[in-house]
Amino acid sequence: MAGRWRRGPGRALFDALARELCPRPLGRGPGLPLVAEDLGVITPAVQRLRDELELPGMIVLQFGFDPADRHSPHRPENHLEHRLIYTSTHDQDTVRGWYETLVGARRELVDRALASHGIAEQQSWWGVIRLAFASPARVAIVAAQDVLGLGSEARMNDPARAGANWRWRMDPGTLTPALARRLREATEEAGRSPIS
Repeated sequence: MAGRWRRGPGRALFDALARELCPRPLGRGPGLPLVAEDLGVITPAVQRLRDELELPGMIVLQFGFDPADRHSPHRPENHLEHRLIYTSTHDQDTVRGWYETLVGARRELVDRALASHGIAEQQSWWGVIRLAFASPARVAIVAAQDVLGLGSEARMNDPARAGANWRWRMDPGTLTPALARRLREATEEAGRSPIS
């Protein structure tokens, strides 16, 4: 709350890292194996640096359904290939908990996005997982809670809450062969499997 923006070292930091870790100069194909967490307030200068360094940015599907923000990079129709897509982050509700609380225009936007991709899942969380897999983003990341179809009780962290965070644990045996088959099927149908 009492913080302030300060200019960082910019590209110099990444060039120093690259000299130590990468076989080729930055800006010419794969360099540093990093992902830019470009969430929140991102300035044009930060976007330019991310793109100049060819670092993939992040897309969070739950952020993509604000009716007032048609230009959000998180909206499915605005996704780019050089990104990683997440159904949600550790600071958000599970997909099931989130979807079950959606009303009005936001719910309509999600349902319309699912329909436009031909996704007709009975379980909302699997629909959103498949929507993430349908993105042109290079990598899709899905939380275990979402694969399991868990609700808000399995939320990992709530930044607005001072305590009782980081308590969810997956019990041994929770990920079943049936869930593995379903996840593999969704992955292959989306063309995201290396053998598809």
